Amino acid sequence: MPRKHVRQAVRNKTGVDSVSWQQRVQRLLLKVAVACGCLAALFGTFVMGSHLIDLRVEQLVLGGAVEHVAVTELEAQLAPTLQASFLTLDLDDVREQLERMPWVYRAGVRRRWPNTVVIEIEEQRPIARWGLDGFLNHEGEYFPGAFADRWSELARLEGPAGSERNMTRRYQSLEALLEPTGLQVVALHEDSLGQVGAELHNGVLLQLGADNHRERIGRFVTLWREQLTEQPVMRVDMRYEHGAAVALLPTSQWALGDVPAANWQETP
Repeated sequence: MPRKHVRQAVRNKTGVDSVSWQQRVQRLLLKVAVACGCLAALFGTFVMGSHLIDLRVEQLVLGGAVEHVAVTELEAQLAPTLQASFLTLDLDDVREQLERMPWVYRAGVRRRWPNTVVIEIEEQRPIARWGLDGFLNHEGEYFPGAFADRWSELARLEGPAGSERNMTRRYQSLEALLEPTGLQVVALHEDSLGQVGAELHNGVLLQLGADNHRERIGRFVTLWREQLTEQPVMRVDMRYEHGAAVALLPTSQWALGDVPAANWQETP
């Protein structure tokens, strides 16, 4: 057994001696070259990464059909946020800021290499004015905005704070129910007691009270089509259970309803 160990040792020593010093140098140079290449790649990646991180947003591009939002307004709104680098810019934050602007209903934001931010804007669609300083969109959401002549035909809605959605639904329902008469709503308001009244395009004031609006509007439509179309009506009060009080312009006042005359009531 000892002899076998000796022979094995001799064979291994002989195998090591068979590698020339030139081959050893070549292997060493190869390892050095590989190490240098790795270091160069890491350094290049670091330099490139630093360069990319330092890239700034140089341009805003506004897309979509917009009338009320200008690039200058967007730049002013986003100026602090755009101080971030092109790659680290928080697109969700930019979108949220844009959607807080008065005329912006929905916004989309994306990067375009190497230094441009593209913004797609969907503007608000006002269906009514709210009070004296803003509008309601198609979902009944309030947004501020300056009135202009182009919005003069929009109905004016007013109500307690937080009633915007309810007033929008009420307005849309009233418009639909009045369609057979050809009458249109130019103003709709609700007071602090929940009493609802409307002004129609022909100057008629329609009082609906606090409840049973659909039933009362239905009675008004019937009354208008059957008896009031040709009359100089000033005001119609539908807050009676079975009848209505009608005031005519300018001198006569009288009451009409679908119940006997004894139940009709005269307006003051």
